[in-house]
Amino acid sequence: MKKIKLVGLGLVASLSLAAPAVLAGVSGFDYTPAIVQAQEEGTVLKVAYLAAHGDRSFTSVAVLVKGDVIVDAYLDEYQYGEGYEGVPNSDAAFGEGYPEGQVLASKKVNSDAYSASMAEKAGSTVAYDENLAAIEESVKGKTFEEVEALIAELDALGEDGNVSDVVSGATLADAGGYVGAILEAAKTGIEFPTAATEASELEIKQVLAAPHGDKSFALVNVVMDGDVIVAASLDEFQFVEGDQWTGVPNSAAAFGENYPEGTTLVSKLVDSEGYSAMMTDIAGSTVSYVDNLQAVVASAVGKTTDEVAATIEELNGLGEDGNVSDVVSGATLADAGGYLQAILDAAK
Repeated sequence: MKKIKLVGLGLVASLSLAAPAVLAGVSGFDYTPAIVQAQEEGTVLKVAYLAAHGDRSFTSVAVLVKGDVIVDAYLDEYQYGEGYEGVPNSDAAFGEGYPEGQVLASKKVNSDAYSASMAEKAGSTVAYDENLAAIEESVKGKTFEEVEALIAELDALGEDGNVSDVVSGATLADAGGYVGAILEAAKTGIEFPTAATEASELEIKQVLAAPHGDKSFALVNVVMDGDVIVAASLDEFQFVEGDQWTGVPNSAAAFGENYPEGTTLVSKLVDSEGYSAMMTDIAGSTVSYVDNLQAVVASAVGKTTDEVAATIEELNGLGEDGNVSDVVSGATLADAGGYLQAILDAAK
């Protein structure tokens, strides 16, 4: 069973019996950053944010794709709930605007708590993380066309059908929504640098972290071949003021009703253009956020964990007057070392 690690804080989850899934959200960009290293028909890591299960949460999807075949996938959901420990920085500035008694939490990290709630309220007999693991397993090695057929089979079950007859080990009524989210991410997700590898077994690992201050949290994915980082992705989520943002899925629905007044929870990658403009105004930034993160990730991909640790040490030795781009080509983020440390923590 896949596990997600937490850097800095533990998490628990909340339960909401949401309406049937309507797949919606944001995934791909309309450009291809120049530093993306994956070759045509090579293995590529993609991420997307969608609404696979109702309107009270949003779904994060990471998928490893080779051509039109899904190599591996990783799902999680984020939802508000009462009495739970939240995502990193929930006890700091990021969480200051939470509704009283509620926090934003990852369901998968806290499968035990979430599963107990599902068992109590809906009679669920299969743990949440085991359900998602079964769904992830069901798409591995399948082509896009085969996944589309799987979704059609799930959709055809109707209210009285048994999900486990189609996806062994799964009981979630919205299984088709989760499979659809994986397929959408595989087709249109945000693409990250990938190194060539001859490994036959590749698996996505994920951590949550706080690499950059206390006003956001980060989601990090890595794919390893021994001690070599084959692929990695990194994104941050932050509340920002104004109504010009795309926001994470369901920001305009029940999930977004929990936001601090006048703010939106954004993926900095998806809203890179607006976030980069804000950083230019505030700090004179000359490199976009997405290009900065792609450069940081590219500096780790194809390297061993020891080599990444050495890069972090070099960055930490720069001091306030040092130039980050002298160590990480194309990057200007002062916290580049923190982002690389989050990737390294995920790798280990």
